[in-house]
Amino acid sequence: MSNTSWNHTTTSDEVATTLSSHIRGKTILVTGISPDGLGLDFCRAIAPHSPALLILAARNPEKISASQTYLANLFPSLPLKPLVVDLSSLSSVRSAAAEINDSVEKVDVLVNNAAMHAHTLSRSVDGIEMSFATNHLGHFLLTNLLLNGAMKNGGRVVNVTSNSFRRGGIVWDDPNFLNTPFGEGWEAYSQSKTSNVLFSAALAEKFGSKGVYSYSLHPGLINTAMAKKMDMDDFAVRFNVNLQWKSFAQGTATHVVAAFDPAIEPQNGQFLADCQVKPVTGDEAAWATGKENWERLWKLSEDFVKEEFP
Repeated sequence: MSNTSWNHTTTSDEVATTLSSHIRGKTILVTGISPDGLGLDFCRAIAPHSPALLILAARNPEKISASQTYLANLFPSLPLKPLVVDLSSLSSVRSAAAEINDSVEKVDVLVNNAAMHAHTLSRSVDGIEMSFATNHLGHFLLTNLLLNGAMKNGGRVVNVTSNSFRRGGIVWDDPNFLNTPFGEGWEAYSQSKTSNVLFSAALAEKFGSKGVYSYSLHPGLINTAMAKKMDMDDFAVRFNVNLQWKSFAQGTATHVVAAFDPAIEPQNGQFLADCQVKPVTGDEAAWATGKENWERLWKLSEDFVKEEFP
């Protein structure tokens, strides 16, 4: 169990200060780096605590450069490494993983933070529905390739999901939306977010004995660039939820817990929100938990990326 005083108002700065000794000397790779995103704020919060290296990964080199400049201005001695990777492209992911495995001795923490919501049906260069390709399959492939390389001796894998996983599971009979009506993409987005939860459970079960700890997390509702593109009022009505906004630092607090807190190691593979492990219960437990579900997703993911992993 994490620090019981931490909750939805706790900031990443508070958590990082408490966990400073667990950040020091670590090499951390974060996907989805953007000047207006959660990944960069996570980096900002942990930067004062002497990580060995922060690897800033994103599709857009200009966003990486702007993020590097921001961090370098705040922390001039902070070691930074840019990594260009398009998570919707399997070849790009393979190239990025090879670059890290060849140039970095060890990655201690991988934060699979990147995400997008395709509002209209579009497909990746590999012919895969874009939300599933970017939010899950790219991270599935990147993680497994690093586990065979820079993370072969273990480490933490953090998969940033959202509460949208509670709105629906994987469309097992048509995950690529070849025949299923797409609408505004909520079913596809929920599928990708459920995959994040199941992927974390799978990693814990398959690699826990090798020193791998993996967690999924819901950061909360933050006014990121992605949120600005979504009609959140429509979302609230559609899914009957109350909109409770958080600051960036409140949102990334759970990132820091999932990435570094040793107290949650006994709950390997679990889901976190508001800085605490939160068991998945209710109707969503039927599709977002269980060995049958994560094993099925693992096989489906291998089929999509055309590669098998142990």
